[in-house]
Amino acid sequence: MCLPGVMFGQGGPPMLTDDPGTPGPGKWEDNIAFAFEHRPGETFYDTPQFDLNYGVGEHIQLNLQGGPILLKHAHEGVIGGMDMVQTAVKWRFLDEEDSGLDMSVYPRILFNITHSSVRRGLTEDGTRFQLPLEIAKKFGPVQINPEAGTVLSTVGRSEWLYGVVAGLEIRKGTEIMAEIHGNSRTNFSHDVLIANLGLRHELAEHQILIMSIGHEIRNSEETRALIGYFGMQLVF
Repeated sequence: MCLPGVMFGQGGPPMLTDDPGTPGPGKWEDNIAFAFEHRPGETFYDTPQFDLNYGVGEHIQLNLQGGPILLKHAHEGVIGGMDMVQTAVKWRFLDEEDSGLDMSVYPRILFNITHSSVRRGLTEDGTRFQLPLEIAKKFGPVQINPEAGTVLSTVGRSEWLYGVVAGLEIRKGTEIMAEIHGNSRTNFSHDVLIANLGLRHELAEHQILIMSIGHEIRNSEETRALIGYFGMQLVF
C-alpha cells in the first residue's frame, strides 16, 4: 500500500482472465502477439496470434481470435497448422458509476476451420462454448476483477473456468499485473492452476507493449507448463 500509483483490476491480453471493459463506440483494440506454452519435451507457439476487438456503443464488444500454431517436439521437426478460431460478444450490463460495480457476460465459440490441426495434435476436436461472467469492483484504491464460467464441448467433458487479476500503475502509462487463473472439469477430477505476471507499457498514443510470463502451479494430469506472451496492442 506504500507503493505509488493505484491498484486496479485489468484483465484481457496479456492476461488470461478477462474484465468487463469494452473499447467504446466505433473503437478498435487489436492485439498482435507471440505466445508459447512449454513443457518438458514439447513447445507450442502461436506465431502470430491475432486478437481483434471492436466496440459497438458503450457496452458491446465484438471479438475475433485466431492464427497459425506450431508444435516442436524434442529431437523432432516442427508441425504447423491453424489454431482454433474464437469469436465472442461481450455485453457489460452493469456500470460501476450507476450500480456500484461493473459486470459483463462474454459468451465465446471456439471451432476448427480445418481438421488437419486436430489430426496433427495441435488443437482439440469438436466445438467449445465458453459462458463466463466478469466483475470489477473498486474498494478505495483497490479494484478486484474476478471471472468465472463454464466451458461446454461437443467432444469430451465440460469444464469450469475461473480467475482473478489486479494491476498496479507504477507510473503514467506503465502498469504491472498479477493473476491466478484456472480450469477444472465439472466433477473436479482434473484441474489446472496458473500464476501469471504481466506488464503494459504505453509506447505511443495508439501503441501499447503487452507481455506476461507465468507457470502452472498445479496440473493433475500433465507436467506443469511455462507460458509466455509478448505483443503489441493497437488502439484506434
